[in-house]
Amino acid sequence: MKLRLLLLSALLLSGTACGYYRSAKGSVSSHIVRTRTHVIEEVDVFHPEQYMVRPETPTRRNVEVPLPDGSTLRGYAIIRLDPRANIIYFGGNHELAQVATTKIMRMSEIYQANVIIVDYRGYGASTGNPEVRHLPDDALQIFDNTSELRGQLPNIVVGYSIGSIPAAYLAAKRSLAGIVLMAPITSFDDDDMYPKKMRRKLKPWYRVPMARSVKVKPGFEIPGRIEPLHQIPQVRAPLLLIHGENDKTVPVQCSKKLFELARGQKKLLVMPGLGHEELSVLEGPGADAMRELLGSSEFGGYSHSPSKSEQPAFVGGLPKQPTNSLGESANALDCAGNGVSRRQAGSGMGGVGDLPVLLRL
Repeated sequence: MKLRLLLLSALLLSGTACGYYRSAKGSVSSHIVRTRTHVIEEVDVFHPEQYMVRPETPTRRNVEVPLPDGSTLRGYAIIRLDPRANIIYFGGNHELAQVATTKIMRMSEIYQANVIIVDYRGYGASTGNPEVRHLPDDALQIFDNTSELRGQLPNIVVGYSIGSIPAAYLAAKRSLAGIVLMAPITSFDDDDMYPKKMRRKLKPWYRVPMARSVKVKPGFEIPGRIEPLHQIPQVRAPLLLIHGENDKTVPVQCSKKLFELARGQKKLLVMPGLGHEELSVLEGPGADAMRELLGSSEFGGYSHSPSKSEQPAFVGGLPKQPTNSLGESANALDCAGNGVSRRQAGSGMGGVGDLPVLLRL
């Protein structure tokens, strides 16, 4: 009997239906324990978590540029809510737009600019075959087809290595607020592209004693004078040249030559200790020079011969180094690599992959 009472009490306390139970004499009792009602409140349904409202972030928009021959160039644009300018970026060989997403996002954030990057023909999602002769006209097509996207903001073009060809051509043919060339080439038939030490490596060992020099010429079509060597004299926008002193792919002499040919406002930044793959405008002296371009009055505040005080400073408080007569900065900083990897340069624009390693841009 006590056990049954204990069980009945437990059922009553738990609020559940007890049903029928037997009396001490074994008869069935008609006593029913009623079910206890539990009210569910909204507080039992919702378990909210809160966080601070973040500012709206830049959006990514796909860019598609149809070409007259039926090919299509594809890439994307990072669009900000409060942009100060537009940056059109032409990357190095094998620098696919999709792979460069992190860098392009950082570029947009650092310079508060919309950034447009489109793959070359045959690269990424773009169709067609990569050829040097197409680079200039494709650059114009990209610029003209993104006019609505760019709006009325100032436009700056950045070209790295092989990207210096479309960048320089675009700056010569369209009105821009600035141009930045990183490890640019001059011309494929320019002897300065192939210093004596590089050319000697191209000669068979048994011909070295007999051959005084080696002439290098491209084995692909280059219509007109489309390369930076011929386009830079026509550029009127402020020009920033950045080159690694130890560049073994495109000699630093190329930037020095373009600097001398430039007729507008210009600056040359030579980075001691850095090679072809190690230049950056996201940090260090390269970023300082780029900020100077963006922050200058009407995007045209570069002087013809920059003084020492105008040279970009070290990051982290390191001292400035002297400059030479060309206005080259001797700042040294281990910048993050933004260029192409030489081991990736197996095939390139219009036969570039078949040229010696010094031409694989």
